[in-house]
Amino acid sequence: LVLEEVSFVNTPYKMPNPKCAICDKTVYPLEDVKAADTHFHKWCFKCTECKITLNLKNFKAVGGKIYCHTHTPVDRASTSADSVSVSKAVNAPKAKAEALGQVQKGTGEKPTQGFY
Repeated sequence: LVLEEVSFVNTPYKMPNPKCAICDKTVYPLEDVKAADTHFHKWCFKCTECKITLNLKNFKAVGGKIYCHTHTPVDRASTSADSVSVSKAVNAPKAKAEALGQVQKGTGEKPTQGFY
């Protein structure tokens, strides 16, 4: 009895098609949209917020989710009420208006000089 050595090195092995990040179904090459290192169906590639259909030119990926330009989250610096800069600004001396005591009020009469 002679056993033949079987080699799998030259045997072509196809990688399975990837799964869609939205619906978790198989994405075939003709319907594949690859964005942010993730695969999507063309019809699943929509904004997380407003569900508008996107393409590779008009999407933004933030935190593993995809967004349109309008709904892309923006990181804004925020300060807490306890921060040093806020407490200094609140406790800063108030500026005094120099001319506040010298304000002249009108009498309500028509001016006799000036424009006609």
